[in-house]
Amino acid sequence: MVISKRLATLILVILSSILLAALWIDLPVSQFLMNQNSVFGTIFQDLGLFPPTLILIISMIILNFYIFSRLHSKLAKYIILIMTFIYTLIKTNSLLSETVQYVVSSLDNIKKHKPIGVASNEGDAGSALSIGAGYLITFIILLIIILVVYQFWLKRIDQNEIERLFKVALVSFFVLLVGLETIDSIKELWGRARPYEIGTHGAHFTNWLTINGNTGHSSFPSGHTTDAAYFMFIAFYFKKLKSQKVIFNIGLAYTIIMCLSRLRIGAHFLGDVTMSFMLIFMLMIAADYMINKLNTYKM
Repeated sequence: MVISKRLATLILVILSSILLAALWIDLPVSQFLMNQNSVFGTIFQDLGLFPPTLILIISMIILNFYIFSRLHSKLAKYIILIMTFIYTLIKTNSLLSETVQYVVSSLDNIKKHKPIGVASNEGDAGSALSIGAGYLITFIILLIIILVVYQFWLKRIDQNEIERLFKVALVSFFVLLVGLETIDSIKELWGRARPYEIGTHGAHFTNWLTINGNTGHSSFPSGHTTDAAYFMFIAFYFKKLKSQKVIFNIGLAYTIIMCLSRLRIGAHFLGDVTMSFMLIFMLMIAADYMINKLNTYKM
């Protein structure tokens, strides 16, 4: 197991304590830390969303590599290949478009002498890239990643490791679906205003326990923190337990840094980032258990 019971208990206790404290300190912490002109906050806001898409790409490659080495039906092989590639292409293009729009907004803010992070907090994909250009760039990026993963990784490992990675890929699809859909649904249901929105257009502060309904606001929980926390899952692709633990700890550190960056830029309250961190960390515990159990069975 990558996540020890001691580590899981420690982190969950810490996050639960912070979440409880956030009921009273959310607003003052935000008022103290918020600076929409923060370069630190803007860098992570613009460029920090990649982990879920990276996981999807890697798992798509593993899935198809496994299927092409195991299935006899050519029709089934190519149906799975085409459908998974199209889905991955669309999702990767969404990340590319959102990232480009964030960067363009930040550069435009600098040009207009506005706070660098102010206009890009919602990450509106807008029209920074044309549809054709976006998909062409995405297609090229995917081809490069596929070639690198195949030539320098999958081609060099044995069948037992391929089977293990196939199970990791299956679990990754479950974790991505449940985590991302849950966070998006809670965002819409809670309708919590972001720190920088307070006092504008009738937006007012509510604690994270308050369910506001679909108000058009989406502060709780934090989407950026959710995406960053998926970095922890990358550990499961590694074979050696020592390497898994190192990458997992890097993922933990990356998530904490993202939490701080979201507080700094004024996009989220402490309760927002803590809830996202906790939910995805619990999914990582479940993923670790599922992968460990699946590896005890031969396919």
